Amino acid sequence: MKSILVRAFVLALGIALFFLAGCTAIKTKTSHFYVLSSMAGVETEKQVTPADTSNVSISIGPISLPKYLRKPQIVTRTGNNELDLAEFHRWAGKIEEDIGRVIAENLGHMLATDKVLSYPSMEAIGPDYNIKIDISRFDGRLGGDIELIVRWAVLDGQGKTVHGVKATHIIEPARGEGYVDMVAAQSRALAVFSRELADVIKELTEG
Repeated sequence: MKSILVRAFVLALGIALFFLAGCTAIKTKTSHFYVLSSMAGVETEKQVTPADTSNVSISIGPISLPKYLRKPQIVTRTGNNELDLAEFHRWAGKIEEDIGRVIAENLGHMLATDKVLSYPSMEAIGPDYNIKIDISRFDGRLGGDIELIVRWAVLDGQGKTVHGVKATHIIEPARGEGYVDMVAAQSRALAVFSRELADVIKELTEG
């Protein structure tokens, strides 16, 4: 009887140590945090001529995103109808605000103006133009392509639409297998989108 009790104790102790080791491994797993980057200060193949845009004031947003993207975890596609939320790979802040910041910095760089602000800071200026942005997709597969699908319009300072709703679809390869490569691809996609916006603002300013 004593032998049976000893064996039972040893077994219970072993199970407890197993679960303790598992919990310790989970607790010590490192979380990684990411931000999107602008193209400010980076040489690019195509630049918008800054003539006559240095005094233009522009407000961006607020950015509209699907609920599934407004998560702290980075979202990836594992199938056409399946998503994965990375528990240990997260955005450092709110992704919608990060997108607005990057677009604002890109436009400021492309149009040579300091008067570009994104939500919520945009209330500090009376803009010449406000860009409304509705993103329906901004994700992709790890090691594959990311897709940016967005509808947008440009309004003047009085809220009148001066450039009607347009749909933009950008596909950008990740160029690597990790989350950092995916975030870099998302940043490049925003740079391409920013160029399109900058071209429109320049046309409106010249007109």
